Amino acid sequence: VCSSDLYKIVGSDGTTLTGGGEGGSLYRCRLDGSKLERWATGFWNPFASGFDAFGRLFTVDNDADSRPPCRLLHIIQGGDYGYRYRNGRKGLHPFTSWNGEIPGTLPMVAGTGEAPSGILAYESDGLPEEYIGNLLVTSWGDHRIDRFRLKPKGASFESLAEPLIVGGENFRPVSIACAPDGSLYCSDWVLKDYKVHGRGRVWRISAVDGSRPDADKNAAVSEIDALTSKSLAQRRNAAINLQLTPEGRAKLLAFFQNKKNDERGRIEAAWAHSIGLQSYHEFWESETVTGDSRGIADYAYLVAAIDHPRIKDDPSTRKLRGLVGGPSLGAWGNEDSRKLAAQVGEESIRVMASLLDPGWIWESLDGEGSRSQFLTLLNSALDECDPFVFSAIVTSLGLRTSTDQLLNAIDSQEISSAKARTGLLLAVRIRDPQNRPVVKRGLANSSANVQRICVQWVAEEKLKEFRPQVEAILNDPQITADLFLATLAALEMLDGIPPAEFDKTPPGKYVLPLVEDEKRPASVRALALRMVDPNDPALGDPLLSKLLASENDALKLEALRTLLSCTIKRSLSPYARLVSDDAVSIDVRAEAIAGLVRPGKQGKLAAHTRTMLVELLSGDSPVLKREALRSLRAFVAGDPEVKAAIEKPAKGKGVSPAWMKDEVRFALGEPGGSTPRLAVEGLRAKLAEPMRDGDDAGAGRRAFYHANGAGCFKCHTVNGRGGKIGPDLSTVGRALSREKLLDSILEPSKEIAPQFVTWSFETTAGKVHTGMLVFENEGKTTVGDAEGKLTELKTLDIANRVPQKTSVMPEKLPERMSLQEFRDLLAYLEGLR
Repeated sequence: VCSSDLYKIVGSDGTTLTGGGEGGSLYRCRLDGSKLERWATGFWNPFASGFDAFGRLFTVDNDADSRPPCRLLHIIQGGDYGYRYRNGRKGLHPFTSWNGEIPGTLPMVAGTGEAPSGILAYESDGLPEEYIGNLLVTSWGDHRIDRFRLKPKGASFESLAEPLIVGGENFRPVSIACAPDGSLYCSDWVLKDYKVHGRGRVWRISAVDGSRPDADKNAAVSEIDALTSKSLAQRRNAAINLQLTPEGRAKLLAFFQNKKNDERGRIEAAWAHSIGLQSYHEFWESETVTGDSRGIADYAYLVAAIDHPRIKDDPSTRKLRGLVGGPSLGAWGNEDSRKLAAQVGEESIRVMASLLDPGWIWESLDGEGSRSQFLTLLNSALDECDPFVFSAIVTSLGLRTSTDQLLNAIDSQEISSAKARTGLLLAVRIRDPQNRPVVKRGLANSSANVQRICVQWVAEEKLKEFRPQVEAILNDPQITADLFLATLAALEMLDGIPPAEFDKTPPGKYVLPLVEDEKRPASVRALALRMVDPNDPALGDPLLSKLLASENDALKLEALRTLLSCTIKRSLSPYARLVSDDAVSIDVRAEAIAGLVRPGKQGKLAAHTRTMLVELLSGDSPVLKREALRSLRAFVAGDPEVKAAIEKPAKGKGVSPAWMKDEVRFALGEPGGSTPRLAVEGLRAKLAEPMRDGDDAGAGRRAFYHANGAGCFKCHTVNGRGGKIGPDLSTVGRALSREKLLDSILEPSKEIAPQFVTWSFETTAGKVHTGMLVFENEGKTTVGDAEGKLTELKTLDIANRVPQKTSVMPEKLPERMSLQEFRDLLAYLEGLR
């Protein structure tokens, strides 16, 4: 369902579900139409879905008009995948999430080709064995079928599209299915026209040599042996037939208990055996129920038993809590069982949500001590877990735990993590979306994440009485960029402006008044300034001059960064004035040095600029000396006077010869001064050690934004400022360890997030453009390259697009930085939390 209007869905038993504007949803019901329930939501257009051999559900979802790429998603019960139709088709609203950006929403497994229309988990023997378990996805818009090999990531997966079959303009694959012989069948719409045109085709796809591993398909195979078949249909039919008799159930149990058997057969045996259980006690007394169980099939068996209609309502099933922990706390009872819970979650989130059910456990706890211990463990679990486990826990708590329990937990001393408190707030919203007391407390909370959840809650549930509290957030000196945008969006919604209109208003129109309002905290005005396009005509020289003269350094720095980001040619006098003013703070002067040199400019420097930088190079401030050297080094080859100045021995106070020697060598391109002369692993070893004395996050920030430094700002945004091509790095220090940060810089192609895959676009004229999809709407496709350059193509002119395994991020980024600059950059990124 994807509608801006109210809708009503009625099951055969009278179950009625309503909604409107929330985006696409997936529903589940029995074959007779009863027991209707909404399973997951937050899709733009969930065009096709399919299960794999382990009962995991995957869906392909078309992209919002301006939020490429289309998505391959792993679906779990209660999952929210972020898209809201009411917020506009483009998907750019602050309350719309495309890859798990908003707490409580879930990320994609991979980006797919344009207009994905069919999905199949391959489980047969017609293709080579390496294809088993792979997902095959048709791309109507890109004329191909892609293969996805799933790589575990936390409780879910990640992958990269690999073109399997590529056709021409008139190959438009839609549905895909597996035949009994293991070959594939694919429907082909042929033409790009949506109208029925009578030109459709069906293709058969088989292995190249046409042979099959087990050619004699007519040979008699026992049903128990069929459980080892590579064909899912054969395994499942055999298991279902075996469960019909006591002897067959005994064989299923024996097959399941033998852990040497393949897990695909064991899980079928487990599911089928549970269908044949005559009572809960037969299951409970079986030898399969042990505290040492570890495999997915073991837990799938338990889950299947719990879901069985004859036993799931039996109060004694709560004894299952004791299988993986103490009798009172179940899965959360001790450290070993928590590790076990995490292990199970990595294999199948369905198990985590169904068996290790915190809401269920909490409901049956006895005693204050048990409750306190449970909340302590719950706090830790929510704080440390990945988005899928977080979602499963929140859904469980929201469905099974009373509002009073949740409210008491939010106020308890055991819940100390802001992330855990956010999870409990989301659970309360599931249980009681109109609960005003908890919204009021959340808005007053000191955590920006908690406030952000409540701001969106207020807007979407139309709790207009909280408008003054929401507006007051814009006076908070500690406001974050994310909360700032969410607050602006909420105020517009509370004032009756349709959320779909949010991205149609130029940012300058609604944030410039905040910049100009001298009664607002300087930090808020500075944050608002980040949201204004540096080239916005409304941002005139008089306002910038006034901000540059401010007594507040934060506001002065933000005005300076706006000037530095502006592509309109401006006078260098503001930079020169700030650099030469000894009354101005070192931080501001250091930042202003970057403005003395135009980005990318080489050759000879203007005499007055050279003089100023050379004077700084021989001055007493290590900070200004370093920034001057960074700006001068681009001119070493073309300006003999610059080279001579850098070659002079540094005699300024407070600068160690060792430090200057390394930086000068790097600037002059001499051996020993440049990081690229180290192999990747050698460089990693030098950089892997934790932050040490001398590592300067401030210098790292200046390198981040400097055209002669790392230049990361061209593609990446931090707290509202920077390019939009690569990932937003505002909280990268919280999301990635130092090791992962090093990987992303030294080996950017090692692991690429789905929405940042590089694509190769071939136009009808034969020209090839390579980069990331930045925007796709209104007949235009925008591609961003490694230098932050945007190229706009007419979508109709794109003849072919193919995903690449190489990141758009420069492979030789370390060549732009000295070893110390690299360490400074890491210090800056690690501090972004």
